[in-house]
Amino acid sequence: MLSLLMDTSNQYLMVALYEDGKCLDVIQELGSKKQSENAIPYLEKLLNQYHKELKDVDEMIITKGPGSYTGERVAMTIAKTLSVVTSIKMKSISSLAAYAGLQKCVSVIDARSQKVFVGVFNQGKAVLKEQLILISEFEELMKEYKDYEVVGQAEVVGYPSQEIDLAKNMYLLAQNEEYIDNVDALVPCYLKDVEAKKICL
Repeated sequence: MLSLLMDTSNQYLMVALYEDGKCLDVIQELGSKKQSENAIPYLEKLLNQYHKELKDVDEMIITKGPGSYTGERVAMTIAKTLSVVTSIKMKSISSLAAYAGLQKCVSVIDARSQKVFVGVFNQGKAVLKEQLILISEFEELMKEYKDYEVVGQAEVVGYPSQEIDLAKNMYLLAQNEEYIDNVDALVPCYLKDVEAKKICL
């Protein structure tokens, strides 16, 4: 089983190849502004390095947000295109869950405008529904989760940042996910859309 993993939803561009549960290689770099430019070249680089072709890939695992409005769509567009021209099966993972992995933690993503996307996880399961909150509200939320680590873009809420192995987290989480039946119907999870609708109502 050859698995292709990709995250372009936030601060990283990550492309990885797994084969039969083993990580062959990972490219993970900061730089959200070059995701659309570098995603496909990096994908080609990994495939060429391990003498693989797109037709050899059995499944693709991507993040679906929340995150950057444009970034979420880069990996998703690539996934949808590949689903048309190949027989690749698809799985999608929450971007907040991808930062969390199997840890007991509060996962944070910078949503700009003094806001953050937040999710609370334990062993890959959501403890609290993913939401968009003001940075000023974060410490109040943490009172309920005092023994939880803060991961992701933790520096935005005043916590120390740490390296995240997105590929490993996504691969492990994907083991409990079903394949997407209708890839065409897959849409990004952009929590700011929900907020906008509330304002309009």
